[in-house]
Amino acid sequence: MSARILVVEDDLKLAQLLSSELRQARYQVVAVHTGADALAQAENERFDLVILDLNLPDIDGLEVAQWLTRAAPANILMLTARSDVKSRVEGLYAGASDYLTKPFSVPELLARVHVRLRSRQADLQVIEHGALSLDPQSGACYASGELLPLTAQEFKVLLLLLEQRGRIFSKETLEERLYQGDLPGSNTIEVFISNLRKKLAAAGVEGLISTVRGLGYVVR
Repeated sequence: MSARILVVEDDLKLAQLLSSELRQARYQVVAVHTGADALAQAENERFDLVILDLNLPDIDGLEVAQWLTRAAPANILMLTARSDVKSRVEGLYAGASDYLTKPFSVPELLARVHVRLRSRQADLQVIEHGALSLDPQSGACYASGELLPLTAQEFKVLLLLLEQRGRIFSKETLEERLYQGDLPGSNTIEVFISNLRKKLAAAGVEGLISTVRGLGYVVR
């Protein structure tokens, strides 16, 4: 299946050109022209790469990048006329994987897209821990080869804890990662953790997620 790319560019002609060139390269492309539409698309669909313009009409591209990377690591190629070092550094700290200044050549853009997607495939390798196996690309979790019926949010919590084993995540940090600032009820994370523990225990995986009193949750 070809990679899915989200193009976020307010210049309609450039967005059309990028979309056309990427489709010719056999990628699936969705193009939007505002930061709000980008966040809405990313919330509802999974993209392998986001090509993001910094100068958007409603939300600064740096803020969009931060929101995209808050819930999970995002693969972002930034496009911008801001060529100074400070802007590049800000873009990388905001979550960009790569940075291309305007004007640019289409062949170079396609080459960078190819490299970023190849790197993304390496990043999305299956994570294994004891009897557990998590596939970040499909969102599937297996215990001793049996598929666990996890919700999307339960999967995200478990993936985050396994990816950074040994790190204690507070309830607030998990909420921010999952909901990008639009915080739910105060006991939502406790419910996710409780449900995860029950499902893992039913599959024979006991004591995976530990509670550190007053601090949060950890997988060691």
